[in-house]
Amino acid sequence: MHKLFTSSFDASIYLQQPEQNAGRDEILEVGKLYYGSSKDIARTLIKFDVANMGILSGSIVYLNLKSSQAEEIPLEYTIHANAVSQSWNMGTGTKFDNITSNGVSWYYKNGIDKWMDYTVTPNSYVSGSDTGSISNGGGGTWYTASMASQSYSYEDADIRMNVTGIVNLWLSGSISNNGFILHHSLTAENNELDYGVLKFFSKETNTIYEPKLEVVSKDSLFVTGSLTPVTGSAQEGYKVVLTNLKSTYPANETIKVRVKGRDMYPLKTFGTGSFAYDQNKYLPSGSSYYQLEDYKTGEVIYPFGQYTQISCDSTSNYFNMSLNSLPINRTYELKIKIIESGISTIIDDKLIFEIE
Repeated sequence: MHKLFTSSFDASIYLQQPEQNAGRDEILEVGKLYYGSSKDIARTLIKFDVANMGILSGSIVYLNLKSSQAEEIPLEYTIHANAVSQSWNMGTGTKFDNITSNGVSWYYKNGIDKWMDYTVTPNSYVSGSDTGSISNGGGGTWYTASMASQSYSYEDADIRMNVTGIVNLWLSGSISNNGFILHHSLTAENNELDYGVLKFFSKETNTIYEPKLEVVSKDSLFVTGSLTPVTGSAQEGYKVVLTNLKSTYPANETIKVRVKGRDMYPLKTFGTGSFAYDQNKYLPSGSSYYQLEDYKTGEVIYPFGQYTQISCDSTSNYFNMSLNSLPINRTYELKIKIIESGISTIIDDKLIFEIE
């Protein structure tokens, strides 16, 4: 199962605007640019309330940010995420319009107190030394041992980074949850190369692309009871239908969608004169999946894969799907994939619904 959670706070900080807050800006930035001999560095801080997410042991957690623009970036680069080691306030400023210093900035954690340069070694996290920017005593501080990264090579600039290790440290209480800081490595920030600017949609965006944590876990169970398997293939032998899909759902629910397999051309039942359209056969175990997409944009929200396997009980196939943090007043589409003898069949029957 996939679950999505939106960020609580986010902001970018800039070397060349060391006291300026950008907590309410619609864009988050990570980058390094030279303007003549002058260098600017941008880093992004993001915090999620992971304590209330119900993250189970064994879950994988991804940090998702949607790129709005990428300027002058190299073909290959790496973005790092670390656990921030000091608390900070988001503030109410923007980069260009509402110029304030009432929140986090390159110099300050909260508009008043400066980032401190020190070493922290919690009892259960001995290797977690604190580091910070070497540029003018600012730029945030973070635990060096709690690091995640994503490398790019001729790829889109969207971030989908595995941050499970950092989140587990927060959940265990080994370190306090002060959020993530996204940045280039200190080595990259201090060499002579330009890395351009990566721009992402922030919590303040008016689009559907605000930052999210994606929590994935395996919840597939397969108990067939007295059901019989489908015969033939999904291409020509049987038909797949969703029997209880509603046209609308409330926001933030978890729904259970029933999936039914029946013969494409059922035989007539003698004695009743009716056709067996109420057949209920189970789909291939371990190779049947669902996918959720935004109907308008085609963006894949929950992709086909091990975390979207279709389950089965004695009634029918089914899958549980979380609608948490999905934007409301939008239309979504479900697709089914079945793999048989190495051949994939995608069932795209315009299975749509809205979230209100």
